[in-house]
Amino acid sequence: MAVEAILGKALELIVDLTAAPVLQYLRPIWGGVDGDLEKLNRYLLQIKPLVEDAEERQLMDQAVKSWLMMLRDAAYDADDILDQANTHVLLIQRKAEFYGSLKSKVRDFFSLHHNPLLFQLQLGHKLKSINKRIDDVIEEMHKFNFKVADNNNKNDRPWRNRPQTHSYVPESEVIGRDEDKEQIVQMLIHDHFEEKVAVVSIVGLGGLGKTTLAQLIYGDENVKNHFQPCIWVCVSDDFDVAKLAGNIIHTASGKFCDHTNMEVLQKDLRQVLGQKRYLLVLDDVWNEDHMKWDALRHLLVDGAEGSRILVTTRNENCSRIMGAKKSCLLQGLSEESSWALFERTAFTTSVSRQPKFLEIGKKIVNKCKGLPLAIQVMGSLMQSKIEESQWQAVLDNEIWDIPRATDKIRPELWLSYVNLPSEVKKCFAFCALFPKDSVIEVDMLVQFWIAHGFIPSQTGKDIDVEGHEIFSELIWRSLLQNVTDTSAGTTHYYGSDNSLYERRVCKMHDLIHDLAQFVTGDECSTLPERNEFKKISKRTRHFILNRGVEYDMSDHPRVRTAFPVGTNFTGLSKLKLLRVLKLDIVANVDELSPSIEYLHHLRYLSLSGTHIRELPESICMLVNLQTLNLNSCFDLTKLPMSIVYMNSLRHLHLNDCPELKIMPSGLSRLRCLKTLTKYIVSEKAGNKIGELKHWNLEGELGLYDLHEVKNADEAKEANMSSRQNINSLSLSWGLGASVENAEQVLEALKPHAALKKLSLHDYPGTQFSMWIRDRQQLQNLVMINLEGCKGCEQLPPLEQLPYLEELTIDGMDGIKYIINNTTGDALSLFPALRYLHLIGMANLEGWCVEEDRETAPPLFPCLEEMDINYCPKLTTMPPQLPTLKYLTIEESYRGTQFELMFKEKGFFKHLKSLEGLSLKRCEELALLLEDKEETRPLSSSLRSLRIFYCSQFSLSTALRNLTSLEILQMTNLEELSSWPDEMLRDSESLRHLFLTSCKNLTGASSQGDCGPPFLEDLRVFDCDALIELPKCPTSLKNLFVYNCPSIKSLCSDMGHLTSLSLLKLSNCPKLESLPEGMQGLTSLQYLYIEDCPALKSFPEGLYQRLPTLKRLEISGCPKLERQCSPGGDYFDLVSSISERYINSSPRRTLLAPCL
Repeated sequence: MAVEAILGKALELIVDLTAAPVLQYLRPIWGGVDGDLEKLNRYLLQIKPLVEDAEERQLMDQAVKSWLMMLRDAAYDADDILDQANTHVLLIQRKAEFYGSLKSKVRDFFSLHHNPLLFQLQLGHKLKSINKRIDDVIEEMHKFNFKVADNNNKNDRPWRNRPQTHSYVPESEVIGRDEDKEQIVQMLIHDHFEEKVAVVSIVGLGGLGKTTLAQLIYGDENVKNHFQPCIWVCVSDDFDVAKLAGNIIHTASGKFCDHTNMEVLQKDLRQVLGQKRYLLVLDDVWNEDHMKWDALRHLLVDGAEGSRILVTTRNENCSRIMGAKKSCLLQGLSEESSWALFERTAFTTSVSRQPKFLEIGKKIVNKCKGLPLAIQVMGSLMQSKIEESQWQAVLDNEIWDIPRATDKIRPELWLSYVNLPSEVKKCFAFCALFPKDSVIEVDMLVQFWIAHGFIPSQTGKDIDVEGHEIFSELIWRSLLQNVTDTSAGTTHYYGSDNSLYERRVCKMHDLIHDLAQFVTGDECSTLPERNEFKKISKRTRHFILNRGVEYDMSDHPRVRTAFPVGTNFTGLSKLKLLRVLKLDIVANVDELSPSIEYLHHLRYLSLSGTHIRELPESICMLVNLQTLNLNSCFDLTKLPMSIVYMNSLRHLHLNDCPELKIMPSGLSRLRCLKTLTKYIVSEKAGNKIGELKHWNLEGELGLYDLHEVKNADEAKEANMSSRQNINSLSLSWGLGASVENAEQVLEALKPHAALKKLSLHDYPGTQFSMWIRDRQQLQNLVMINLEGCKGCEQLPPLEQLPYLEELTIDGMDGIKYIINNTTGDALSLFPALRYLHLIGMANLEGWCVEEDRETAPPLFPCLEEMDINYCPKLTTMPPQLPTLKYLTIEESYRGTQFELMFKEKGFFKHLKSLEGLSLKRCEELALLLEDKEETRPLSSSLRSLRIFYCSQFSLSTALRNLTSLEILQMTNLEELSSWPDEMLRDSESLRHLFLTSCKNLTGASSQGDCGPPFLEDLRVFDCDALIELPKCPTSLKNLFVYNCPSIKSLCSDMGHLTSLSLLKLSNCPKLESLPEGMQGLTSLQYLYIEDCPALKSFPEGLYQRLPTLKRLEISGCPKLERQCSPGGDYFDLVSSISERYINSSPRRTLLAPCL
């Protein structure tokens, strides 16, 4: 980590702690230790100017690197001590605020846990100890003869005012690789090979652009038209055959494969690749093990003639081992192309093309030896240097003449690092925490930087803005990369919640990651396994943890970062220095112990996705907390009243907290707040809408209970039109709002034109405001959600918005047509719309007022997904939907009028790209699936069919017409009394079968099996008469049986289900036993049994499988629970299972042991 910046932060803290306002609290303490504090200040001031020289020399001198690591640890510990003193001040102030009188209440509080005399003694001891260590560091320092850095050759952060970067790089901007691309496309498409599945490789040094070249080839139209499917898998240094096979299956089919059974995987791969001319890109392969490659190769040989595997690797031996028949040995860029790349990057408006600059620049490019990554990084570096002396200093740096200190760190990259400002160095190095090939959410990363104090605060500049400028600097210097396509090559995702949806994300090149790891040393630990964890240095301060591995952190008290933290994590209460804590979304935590308050240094706390119902009032004692993430806490009912005292809080995330109905009074006291995704207006609680004027909010903002706003003047106090940093706005009314008041309030809440997303909920007005009808005002919108606006009879002209991608209209009974006027010069209507959701439109009759007008422009030219729910009067479909992939219809298109109309015009025959169809209570539509002509276009495209409550529907007839189905769900199908084995027997493509609420289904089967020969997933829900299951095929991987009150046994024998990975049984009160032969379930990893009280024991065959399970959950089965508990017959068998939950709900309290 950048030691200079850590020292700088410690010095800043010393200045803060000796300031006059703070001394009134700390004078009793400083009276005994002020000499030690002054000595620490002198030491740090003595070392700081020399650190830059040391950081530059560490690449060539291991002794210098060791000295820097020693200094780093001492600097961190000094920072912790000073932060404890600063936190002590904040705690005194917070307690005084919270409890009132400083003299009486605070004394009581500090008597037990924060006795001032005891604190002085502890602080004094710590300062003396750290001064002794730093004294030793200084003594050691003298032998290196470090020099004070010459900062005259560095600009004063010229990058602060650079424009924001963007992620789109067209193919035309990739320089110097046209011939290489043509050569490899020729190999893939036209060259003849003896093997029907041949390997072609791209071999070259790291940073030569192998992945970029492979991406160009992968996206080439000729390649995409020649191969189907095209599959991209990032391999990196983990050549795990089972994992790679699973990734290939997932990329090709969208199915997740979280098991390791090779028998199942080979069947899946044969199905996905069999007799298809595929292209598989294996990117960044390091494997030199013949056996591993042969194991994978044997799984890939079933492709059709002409299939190709394109490998990128740094190692020519790896290429030979993989049997590459032809290779492209990628060379460095030509002198001309190298200069073109450097010139494009280095010479901007701030750097002129002076002859001397051009001369020096060409010499620098020559030193990069044609390596694109190095040229780009050096070009980015030089862009910040506007003086000739600065250019000359880079050219003359001794790093060019010294052999590389390691095999991983290139001199060009090292120069780029050492030329970073200290605060940027620190942020860059922290990224080593994330595994290679990770995708990282930008906002979360910046908030982590801020939580650790990496971002210097400047007067007049917001710290979040500073953080994003540093991120842009790292992007601009090519040390981080923006990511737009997360579907290829992503092995890990790290974000504020579990979704990539509409998040700005980035990643780091492997060579750059090696550089960051070299700088950080043992400071970060990523995904340690149980045996590795015991060997981790006690100096490690940042952890990303592995799910499924038990961690005891009691011996790592210096930890500053820990996530994701789950129920397999102990010792959390010992981590008093934590700055970043993120709970695992599957942690099943439903309560936060009051002892959370003792994690005083915490700056970032994420409880996102947990079952937390409320937070303890003691949370206000987290005096340093800046970010509190409660997104998707669906059970959260209230915020603590004490939250209004948390004046360090900057980001409060409350998305998807439906049970949160009221905010604490006085929330406007949080003057530092930048993010507030939910604000509930309440006159009674003192949370008027005008309170928003106290905050400079950005990102998402949701305003609820707007009926509490008295009039337009009060609404204008929110000053929405000037909030250009709000990109998503949600406005919601409650009961009791008058029409006139609502219309005036909505008009007064006109947002800034930069808005991207707009939602209106329960707006009672009869017409929308002028600004909603103004195309210019909303021209940047990409999403609109109009819900419960029942009084409006016309929609605004949304069809004219050029960038609108998603539209939801819900519960608007007054609307008859989506489009009221098709006149004008538009080439198409809704030109960019991809997702359309129409719900509860009781009077919707059609799409356009002038629906039959022949000259009307095309409607929905890009639509991919459409939901039509509860639109009983709608009788038409848009004439052409060539791009529609997914269609859901519920209780719509019903009655005689519809039946007559579509007998002539057809309904499905124009949907040639449809992949998924769901019909609920649409009897007439479901019957159309029995018509061979109507379904002809669907026979090859439709993959998923879900039918709900269509009693007259004939499954057997429809299945004969739909020959490509992979997913079939049937709900409340009355004709189904016995297992549909006969009608499903020929459905060879069917992989997933869901049967729900089929009340007459008993389970009897004429043939004794369930039908589909390659079924992988069987789920049976709410089938009251079901007695037993038929024999399932050996391909079955997942079996779910829910709420089947009559079932007594699953089936006579399950031993043949060698692919079964997951078995879940729930609420089957008559289930008395499991079948014999379960020792044959060699792939079983997950076993869940809930509310099956008659189940007393496991069959003998299951005993062998219990120790090999990854997860076991048993609840609502008293007798079985006793057997699996300590002292029970099965306890020794289940004790080795890392994720096991016996007895009631596995939810627990976080930090339950009090400190």
